[in-house]
Amino acid sequence: MIAAAALLALGGAAAVQAGKADPLAELAGYYPRTWQSGDVSGAKFDVTDEVIITPVDGQSADVSFALNFFNGHTCDLQGRAVMQGRKLVFTDPDGWQGKACRLEIWRQGKDLRWSDRDNGCHSYCGMRGSFTNGKVALKLRQPLANAPKRHSD
Repeated sequence: MIAAAALLALGGAAAVQAGKADPLAELAGYYPRTWQSGDVSGAKFDVTDEVIITPVDGQSADVSFALNFFNGHTCDLQGRAVMQGRKLVFTDPDGWQGKACRLEIWRQGKDLRWSDRDNGCHSYCGMRGSFTNGKVALKLRQPLANAPKRHSD
């Protein structure tokens, strides 16, 4: 019961059935990661990557990625992802250079992982950005209430 309460506090719409955690609840949360980036001039500066996973119902979630890369390049993606097994999957059939975007998000060990194996999601990124083999430590997960409010234009 304590684990269920913790999942509710971290993810929002967590559900525990028959003693097993809901895979979507295990992913839900706000994941900020601050690190030092730089640019070609040699300047160094702090940036914060943010991943937000907000459950909508038992099988889907709104996902938001704001990732930083060298020289100020970014990846920014917001949309609805659906559960497929133990992974959340965001798809955009238009993708990039004729490839559909398929971004998979899952837990592995102590990390939240994501990957776009065919680079079809590159249309959401600047030149040096990529969704391939990304991760953030699960220990950085915060309650959704701490996530910044996003505004759509």
